[in-house]
Amino acid sequence: MIAKKNVVAKTINENRAYLLIAIMCGMGLFAKNYFSAYNIKSMLDATVLYALIGISFTICLIAGHMDLSVGALANVGAVMVMGFHSLQKMPWWLAIICALLLGTAFGVMNGLFISKAKIHSFIVTLGVQFVIKGFLYTYTSGAEVGAKNDYVLSDWLNKFLKPLPFTPKFLITIAVVILLAIILKNTRFGRNLYIMGGNRETAWLGGINADSVTIVTFAMSGFMSALGGVMFAIAQASATPNMGEKGVAPLLVALAATIIGGTATDGGRGSVWKTFVAVLGLMAMFNVLTALVGKYEIQILSNGIVLAAVVLYETITNFYAKKKIGIRSQLVHEYEQKAKSHEQKA
Repeated sequence: MIAKKNVVAKTINENRAYLLIAIMCGMGLFAKNYFSAYNIKSMLDATVLYALIGISFTICLIAGHMDLSVGALANVGAVMVMGFHSLQKMPWWLAIICALLLGTAFGVMNGLFISKAKIHSFIVTLGVQFVIKGFLYTYTSGAEVGAKNDYVLSDWLNKFLKPLPFTPKFLITIAVVILLAIILKNTRFGRNLYIMGGNRETAWLGGINADSVTIVTFAMSGFMSALGGVMFAIAQASATPNMGEKGVAPLLVALAATIIGGTATDGGRGSVWKTFVAVLGLMAMFNVLTALVGKYEIQILSNGIVLAAVVLYETITNFYAKKKIGIRSQLVHEYEQKAKSHEQKA
């Protein structure tokens, strides 16, 4: 009976992102037009920015690091793609490439400080996000940057692909998530990432170049965060340097989705796909609560409650898991001591 309960608890824990979506769908039955094609499209579109930031945060956490600059890097992509196109008069394709390269460069800078200067990722990325913020405010003078009547690409990204409730920007996001999931599962880099996050000493003994893996990981984080910002800005046809300062901050949604998706806070375990599913669940939660309660502020409260609950659960689970390992080790030690004493007596 106890074994069955443990199996059920483990199954629920490993699939809590899917459980969140199921609960929100159940609540959606009481919200008017919740399952309409336009509302589902709206929810899926809302995941684009958060999903790309979320998977960026996830790969860094799997590697045993924390990237607090993902929200700022998304701002880099958003502001710079609009600035390159509208202010520097670049064509869209060149503006997108330059914005993504700049986001990647900031990611590489994070990785270099962490791997070569041996500064903790929390400190580095916390500082870099303020550097980015200052840079963007200086570039834009604190003003909004618009597309200036060039809405062709914006219209394409937002195009409703009927009868399915999809848009091109959502399909691009899914493609990026699936590609990254395949890379993490089926490549040497992916395996090295998990090993490094799980046990740095094991990675060293296995000949893994932790510095190179760290730099590449943060470069990927910078690229994907910037991509999220690029698509968000083009779809909105504008960008501001203070995106995320009001309402639910993208970083908090990314953090909540990463933890709900089952990524270990101490590294070595996680899934970008489950992070993506958790983002879908959070967007569904925001939508249904806003529909039922009618207040935008409930989104901030609900995100905080869910994040706090999951972090508390993870902390308690890890505590008891380590406690069991400690008790087991002590019992083994006592057994060995008794065995030695019996041998000496014999």
